[in-house]
Amino acid sequence: MQNLPNGWAKEALNDVENLEEEKIDEISNQFLKDFKENALETKGWPAAMSAYIVSKAALNAYTRVLAKKHQSFCINAVVPGYVKTDMTYNTGTMTPDEGAEGAVRLALLPNASPSGLLFFKSQELSF
Repeated sequence: MQNLPNGWAKEALNDVENLEEEKIDEISNQFLKDFKENALETKGWPAAMSAYIVSKAALNAYTRVLAKKHQSFCINAVVPGYVKTDMTYNTGTMTPDEGAEGAVRLALLPNASPSGLLFFKSQELSF
């Protein structure tokens, strides 16, 4: 969320108590509309890497919605770090095995573990 300058979208995605799938869809659709109209900057969306930033913000918000909706599951989001992959043109600082460690750790959490959180590798982050 830190890279999302758009005030109303950021505010809505951070409002955990009132956040619902429909609101995430509305924000995503507004982004797409503004993108097609070449109005990202004038509408307050990120200037660089906008689709990546907005999609990650939506994914993180959806993680919290799912965690609230399905409380018997442990649902979290993880940022693996800058991993050497085709997506990073192999310029990452970590091997794929190192990047997978955080996701594997989260997948192996015991029942009743924290849910609806964001992790960087194995460290909890704020949204």
